[in-house]
Amino acid sequence: MVRRIKAVLGGSRSMAVCGGAVMVAVLMTVCPAWASESGGHALNWTDFMLRFLNFAIMLAILVKLLKKPIANFFKSRTENIEKLLEELEAKKRAAEAKAAEYKSRLDRLDQETGQIVDEYVQEGEREKQKIVDAAAKQAEYIKQQARFAIQQEMKAARESLQEEIAELSVAAAENLLKKNIRPADQQRLVEEFTIKAVEAK
Repeated sequence: MVRRIKAVLGGSRSMAVCGGAVMVAVLMTVCPAWASESGGHALNWTDFMLRFLNFAIMLAILVKLLKKPIANFFKSRTENIEKLLEELEAKKRAAEAKAAEYKSRLDRLDQETGQIVDEYVQEGEREKQKIVDAAAKQAEYIKQQARFAIQQEMKAARESLQEEIAELSVAAAENLLKKNIRPADQQRLVEEFTIKAVEAK
């Protein structure tokens, strides 16, 4: 890029040199005519016409010689400028495309980051729900175990109470029998018990 710009600037210097050469040639041709005119009292038309013809011929030669180089110079300069502009435009388009690509990547990154955060939040909610459900199940299990233990203790207490009541009832009945039974009744009960025991066999 810098080389192309230097080439264009170098071409400008070459054009300036060519233009300077033309001006020097013109001045070298015309100045003697002006000098002779100012030195004499009358204008020498023949000399003037010869000098003018000489100037015209030199100018035609210069134009002939410089026409193609100048045309090539302007053509080359135009092409260089066009190429330079095309390269600048291409780089501009590439930079805009790269900027759009980076913006798209940033947008996708923001979107992916949001999705990851949402996924972690949802995972946290699921884990929280799992913990709550597990705690509820554990509490229900403990409640059932406590209820079963209470029922077993109540059953054991009831059975123990029934046994104690039975023992007390037997003891009370024995005491009552001992106080109220007569020897004949006792003999009769023994006989009845013996008969029932034999029948049971």
